[in-house]
Order: sequence, then C-alpha cells, then structure tokens
Amino acid sequence: MKTKEEILKMSESELNDYKMSSDLSHEDSNCLDCSGCSRCSGCSRCSRCSGCSGCSRCSRCTNCLYCRNLENKKEDYYICNVEVTKEEFEAKLKEIMG
Repeated sequence: MKTKEEILKMSESELNDYKMSSDLSHEDSNCLDCSGCSRCSGCSRCSRCSGCSGCSRCSRCTNCLYCRNLENKKEDYYICNVEVTKEEFEAKLKEIMG
C-alpha cells in the first residue's frame, strides 16, 4: 500500500492505474452497478455512495477518489483507499477536475 505522501503526488492517470493494482484487491460481494449512488462520477459496481469519483466496488462511502473495495467510509476522506485530510482531498479533487 502506498503512503499518503505518495498518493498525494500522483497524477489522475497514476491514481486510476493504482486503483486497479493488487494493493487494493479483495473481493466484495456487497457491490452493485452504482445503484442508489448520488453525485458520483466515473464509478463502477458501487452502491449507496455519494460524492465519489473514479471508484470501483465500494459500498456506503462518501468523499472517496479512486478507491476500490471500500465499505462504510462516511465520515472521512480517502484517495486510493488511503485516508487523507479534508483539505488534501479537496486540493486533489480540484487538481483532477481542473
């Protein structure tokens, strides 16, 4: 698993590639095809998430970028499954979204 410092230095394409790496791989049977999600973009096979982007196979998460197989992350901020501060999350989101 990469450190927070490494994650924060990564570009959008690097984050997307890392999301699919073996570091973040375990199967999660609770995921659906983005059903019941809101304000999400570019996510796949997630359920009951909001405010996420580029995630895969997550469930009941909020404020996640390029995460995979996360569950019940409603209070904190995550990039590639690494917890970051709200400020770090917002800075990376602004950098990615332009």
